[in-house]
Amino acid sequence: MGDEDRGHELPQRIPGAPPAGLLPAGSPAAPLLSVELRQRLEAAVTAERSKAAVREQDRPAGGEVTTPSVRTGISLDQPGRAAEPARAAEPARAAEPARAAEPGRAAGPARTPNAGPVAEDEVTEWLGRAEPRPATAGPDQPGPAGWLGAGIAALIVIPALVIGSLAVVTVRHLTGPPASGLASAASARQEAALRGEAAAWIAQQVAPGVAVSCDRVMCAALEARGLPARDLLVLGSLSPDPRHTQIVVETAVVRTLFGTSLDLAWAPAVLASFGSGPAGVTVRVVASHGAVAYQTALASDLAAGKAAGARLLADPRISVAATARAQLTAGLVDLRLLSALTALSGHLPVSLAGFGNVGPGAGAGVPLRYADLSLASQAAGLAQAAYLRSVRTNLSGLDTRFRPVRMVPVVLPHSRAVLRVEFTAPSPLGESGIPGSS
Repeated sequence: MGDEDRGHELPQRIPGAPPAGLLPAGSPAAPLLSVELRQRLEAAVTAERSKAAVREQDRPAGGEVTTPSVRTGISLDQPGRAAEPARAAEPARAAEPARAAEPGRAAGPARTPNAGPVAEDEVTEWLGRAEPRPATAGPDQPGPAGWLGAGIAALIVIPALVIGSLAVVTVRHLTGPPASGLASAASARQEAALRGEAAAWIAQQVAPGVAVSCDRVMCAALEARGLPARDLLVLGSLSPDPRHTQIVVETAVVRTLFGTSLDLAWAPAVLASFGSGPAGVTVRVVASHGAVAYQTALASDLAAGKAAGARLLADPRISVAATARAQLTAGLVDLRLLSALTALSGHLPVSLAGFGNVGPGAGAGVPLRYADLSLASQAAGLAQAAYLRSVRTNLSGLDTRFRPVRMVPVVLPHSRAVLRVEFTAPSPLGESGIPGSS
């Protein structure tokens, strides 16, 4: 434009006046816009409004938006500084031919470079083509890009820290104390199971009236199985030692109280053993007069057993299998059982299949408390059922010291049927039944 145009200011728009280029019908020099040009102008306005909304969202708190002034070309955040042109001026477009004028109305002339004030529609088109300047950040205020980067970093770092902490807690949970807790629970279940087996065995095998010493939990289990509380001595740090009883049930608690003194000094003989290790339960015979006195009484009882066994082997009414013969010769059979068999042979023929002990893990020196009588008695001319009745009748009539606690039919390996004659524990040492056991 010429120098004469530089001094002219753009005229201000009067509120309520119609926009330039959109004058009412009948106004002179009203420019006519084609449909294509108007659509482009509307698209440019829509794009500019979208960009302004995005800039408003990205603007930091307390910051200012820098928008170029259309009319003056001055940046709002830097007053007095002229805004740089968005791009080089484009060649003037050729005006599209105007519509045919209505009758009586002159067609509007084409716009020239010095045609006067710029129409608002033309300014809007320029805004749609111009590239807005980004807001500049001060030295102490990060720009939108800085805020965006910090937000992304926080979104990455914070979840990573949370996930790492959860991973550490999970690893400690899977490999730490719960493992030992599971092991302790398994050990407790095993100990409870072994304690139950030992209690059931004692309730069945130990003679009524025999005093038993045990820890608090074991004594409660025995009482639940039917043993009277008066026959139970609960062992503890302030309780009497087990020497005043005939049987002691050795559990982890009892081992803690007495250590190895039970095995070496006060209870050398094992009646039965259930399990092993810390959870194991051992049923021991108490030597009330000490280990030395017990071994002396056991040797005397062994000699008496050999003599009674030799008398049975010489009896023509008693037939003995090879295994049973060796046991009788060694004097390993309970003297009560030998006395009962001698009395039975005076009334009925006796066929001995073998001797043994009820209960796992019995000690080698403990006397054998049951005998298996073969039921093959056809030689005597008696039926099997009649023979069983005769054995029970004869043995049940004996003195209570030599009376078996039970007589039950048992099928041995190879389908061999026998009658098991069984005595209770512990076996008294000597024919006179001296207290102090085995």
